[in-house]
Amino acid sequence: MGVLLLVASMGFGFALLERVELPKAVTPVETSFICLAGVADGGCDINSKVASLSGQENRTTLTYEQMPKVMIQAVISAEDRDFFKHNGIDPFGIARALYRDLSKTSGARQGGSTITQQYVKLTYLTSERTLSRKLKEAALAVKLERKFTKQQILERYLNEVYFGRGAYGVEAAARAYFGIASSRLNVEQAALLAGLIRAPLDDPTTHAAEALRRRDGVINAMADAGYLSPGEARDAKAVPLDATLVPKPERANNVRVEPGFTEVGGDYITEWVRQQLVARFGEAVVYNKGIRVYLTINGEAQKNANHAVVGVLDQPNDPAGSLVSIDENGRIIAMIGGQNFATSKVNYALGRLGGGSGRPAGSTFKPFALAAFVEQGNSVKSVYEAPAQRIFPTADEGKPWVVDNFENEDLGNVPVDEGTWRSANTLYAQLTQDVGAKAVAEMATRLGVSAPVKPVNSVVLGTNDVSVLDMATAFSTFANHGVKIDPYIIRRVEGPDGKVLFSAGEPSRNQVVSPEVADTVTNVLRGVITKGSGTRALLKKVSAGKTGSTDKNKDAWFVGYTCHTTTAVWVGYDTPTPMLGIHGLKAVTGGSLPANIWRSFMAAKTAGESKCSYRNIDAGTNRVNPLLVAGPPTTTTTTLLPPPPGPAAVPPAQPSIPQPQPSPAPG
Repeated sequence: MGVLLLVASMGFGFALLERVELPKAVTPVETSFICLAGVADGGCDINSKVASLSGQENRTTLTYEQMPKVMIQAVISAEDRDFFKHNGIDPFGIARALYRDLSKTSGARQGGSTITQQYVKLTYLTSERTLSRKLKEAALAVKLERKFTKQQILERYLNEVYFGRGAYGVEAAARAYFGIASSRLNVEQAALLAGLIRAPLDDPTTHAAEALRRRDGVINAMADAGYLSPGEARDAKAVPLDATLVPKPERANNVRVEPGFTEVGGDYITEWVRQQLVARFGEAVVYNKGIRVYLTINGEAQKNANHAVVGVLDQPNDPAGSLVSIDENGRIIAMIGGQNFATSKVNYALGRLGGGSGRPAGSTFKPFALAAFVEQGNSVKSVYEAPAQRIFPTADEGKPWVVDNFENEDLGNVPVDEGTWRSANTLYAQLTQDVGAKAVAEMATRLGVSAPVKPVNSVVLGTNDVSVLDMATAFSTFANHGVKIDPYIIRRVEGPDGKVLFSAGEPSRNQVVSPEVADTVTNVLRGVITKGSGTRALLKKVSAGKTGSTDKNKDAWFVGYTCHTTTAVWVGYDTPTPMLGIHGLKAVTGGSLPANIWRSFMAAKTAGESKCSYRNIDAGTNRVNPLLVAGPPTTTTTTLLPPPPGPAAVPPAQPSIPQPQPSPAPG
């Protein structure tokens, strides 16, 4: 009689609730993915990702067609064997559950809910256990079945239900418990997951006996429903519970980088990308809305970059290394921010943006002074005296500025181009006096150095802290014939539905110096590699670059480019320390380990690139001034600026006075 009364009251409740509109479902939380260059638009998914971003929930949505058949069978067998037959509710099951609740029967398990009702509870209702809530749940289940097909309901349910370990939905669960895609689930794995639906907090690694009981119960139910033969069920139950189970992670994390990407420096890249995404979209979107992020990072180039750095810096007490490579269109194709993200999250490649301060660039700043010099109408064949030491009595804010050449070498009278190849400090100190420190600082900023650059005389010797990315950007402006392109690493962001949320599009291109100035600098920098301080960086392809070292060899740089790719390399310790006696070297300079790293990476990067030459400035005559071309004859067809009229001045030597402070060593 009590059951009949309950059924009657349910019918009355349904009649009233028929007039209740189906509320809007809560938008499910979904994990966001990050993919490398080469993944086509619309193709960034769980199989192509190199990193994922999620909040408390880890979820990947599948269509019904993508759902593994064995998982559907396991869930239906365990939760709702008549799912494809009923209209959303099981009246007698509801009556039994209500009777138990109303009679307050202790120890009785809530039951009677169909998969449709469970989905309603997950999506539309709270988890309160009251008569009104249960009646509303049943009524809404009926409404839902009228609106959606069985397949649509099952698809939504299997994407929404919680399996434990932060995994919502079948796909996330398969990866969380077995480390595989759901398409690879077998009978015993699917049964284990189905058994977790009612007890997701009872992790199999800590509740093995209960998990085994539930798994085998689901397997028996699948056999009873006709999905398995008795032999198949027996074989599945014979598999040990932990045969394919992966350990429970110690803690959840908002960011998960795939092992293969971690091994090649991917953690540093992912963290920078995460920061950019949060700044643009906010944490709610980044962690919960299943966005798809397409990077400019080239997978093969990233591997080569990591190989170049760790292959050269291969001793236990070696300094750290950082590398940034940018292509001719401003895309960051490789970035090494450090060697161990677990112990140091400072991204050396980004300077202040990466949690550090940047590092002095040493003589890699000299090309900025050279550009300012050429822009003012001077010839690279202008001759300066380059003694071992030069003292400028009032150049250091009224105090003496003492400048020394590397190893106190007296280079005599040399033209500017040769002084660049040999990284003559005393020559460039005089050159800066002539063009003005302000012009050098402004040129560095114009070319792409984003860090503050102080307009002091020592700017030419690279005393300002800058990032590896800054230096790659500035030198890429030379490579692009004076056109500055702001580098970027995020190419495109899509929503889970494929809608474009952000697209980098075509980057802006600004002609910040004339092609004549940029290409003149390039021709000089080619000589650094062919006959100067950077010969270890020599490639088969036409290339240009500059070495750089700082005071007491605490930092060492090599920055160089071909017409397709610009790469900057820095080597140094986290706490600035002289790099002496490393790899049998008296001291690490830009022409040693950094040049080795640069060449290792660029040789691999340029192996498949087409040959190219710097464009002909004088298109009318194709005339090249042979007196100003650096290095041996090549296919380059660059016309350089003619020297100004009149003989070049040789500044007189200054009287010797005591040295008040050291200056950065040359490259």
